[in-house]
Amino acid sequence: MYTPSVVLTERELMLGAIAGVQRQVESQRGSNGGKETNSHYEKTYNSVGPGGLWNNHIEGALGEFAVAKFLGLYPTGISKKDAVDVGDHYEVRTRGLEYQELFVNKKDKPDKYYILAQGSFGEYTIRGWITGYEVFNHPEWFHNNSGKLSYSYWVPHKFLYSLEILPTEGPCPETIYLQSSLRSIKQIQPDLFVKS
Repeated sequence: MYTPSVVLTERELMLGAIAGVQRQVESQRGSNGGKETNSHYEKTYNSVGPGGLWNNHIEGALGEFAVAKFLGLYPTGISKKDAVDVGDHYEVRTRGLEYQELFVNKKDKPDKYYILAQGSFGEYTIRGWITGYEVFNHPEWFHNNSGKLSYSYWVPHKFLYSLEILPTEGPCPETIYLQSSLRSIKQIQPDLFVKS
């Protein structure tokens, strides 16, 4: 599978980090002046992790910048709270370690493409993508990893599609691919895809 690597420049790192800090401050504002920030975040999204929310928000924003840079699109997630991360229909999930899976929350939009960026400190590998509709059609993916994380849909890497066939138009239709037990892929709407 095609998994491009992206390295952010020093200025891109700075802009992404500022966007992450802004998200952290907004998160604190909505959680009793910051007193309940971690517990609110964990109930709503995911485990805070060893780097704390500063790290989560900053790395999340940097992953979005990396995907935006690769796709040649604007990182729209910086424009306002709850904006789509990149362009009009790409949501990005940034994970620090190679084994970590893409996650989608129950409240996330099904008509978006979810992209997994892995890495940290400005160096990211874009592992693949999947539609929200497809994620929500797999109830077995909804779990909390034996109490280690909050409940989310955790997408196994083998179900991600290559960036070579990432659709350029959205919102994504309810069915793009049909999958057999062997993970063979049949395009249903080939006019939506471009090779990069």
